[in-house]
Amino acid sequence: MARPRAQSGADGPKEPHAVSLKVLRLSRPSLSYQHPLPASNTKISSKASLSYPSDHIDDKFILAPNLTLPPAFGSAYVGETFACTLSANNELSDDEASRVVTSVRIVAEMQTPSTVTSLGLEPADDTAAKDGLQKGQSLQKIVRFDLKEEGNHILAVSVSYTETLIGSDAQAASGRVRTFRKLYQFVAQPCLSVRTKSSELTPLEVENKSLGPYGKTRLLRFALEAQLENVGDGAVVVKQTRLNPRPPFKAISLNWDLEGSDQPNPLPPTLNPRDVLQVAFLVEQEEGQQDGLEASQKDMKRDGRAVLGQLSIEWRGPMGDKGYLTTGNLLTRRRT
Repeated sequence: MARPRAQSGADGPKEPHAVSLKVLRLSRPSLSYQHPLPASNTKISSKASLSYPSDHIDDKFILAPNLTLPPAFGSAYVGETFACTLSANNELSDDEASRVVTSVRIVAEMQTPSTVTSLGLEPADDTAAKDGLQKGQSLQKIVRFDLKEEGNHILAVSVSYTETLIGSDAQAASGRVRTFRKLYQFVAQPCLSVRTKSSELTPLEVENKSLGPYGKTRLLRFALEAQLENVGDGAVVVKQTRLNPRPPFKAISLNWDLEGSDQPNPLPPTLNPRDVLQVAFLVEQEEGQQDGLEASQKDMKRDGRAVLGQLSIEWRGPMGDKGYLTTGNLLTRRRT
């Protein structure tokens, strides 16, 4: 008969922790919906179907002035800032006099598809941590992280604390440090899909006095187009699209913020889900600009194309949530 294996400490029953961890995502509330009755029904008051009827609101409009907290985690989008509250709570009952919790500490890190980043924690309420975590109290921290990658993200939170045993003489008898770790997984998905295309235009010829009376310099010109598609769940307002050119190029926006347009204060466009916005930029080689000129000429000779710059996009969500996205280096079409 096989000899029974000795029982290790890991196989024994685990003692429940005196501290629990709660994680709550921080997000802006949304306007609540109401479903008014048809106006043709005169026997029943139009306010009968409203959750919060009032004489000061339009009971025939589907949006109510009340705010609604998110019922679930919701969607996390690349370009936005993920924020949540970490709350370590003392779960000892009131009649528990033999244990005291002190030195509570929270550490968090974010695991993305490519990196692991330690997160800085903002204090939300440190009053409970000065004299130890009393029964029923909580230590709260706020964590923020800019989402820059698509795919699975894991928020790893570790909690450590000192559990002190109190003897019959009301003095500390012994103490130990206890720790536990919890993982929270979510998926970051794109809010805006960006597709770009560049076209080479006729070069601009300018006089160059250093080449003689008939000397001219050919300045390269390109048209850069981009399609922005809203692939998220809600409408967004595109606040700004900006092309950050790479020397020796300069960029001119041909969009709603075009200088000299007829509208002095044009409204930024709104994209509903699956809407597409077309933007364009004129990219020109800057006259007399030597910075980056040699590198651009080498790229054109070696690969047949050059780097124009990066496209930056800023938007706002339905309740004013900020979003920001920067593409990689955009190249010209390869010359054949």
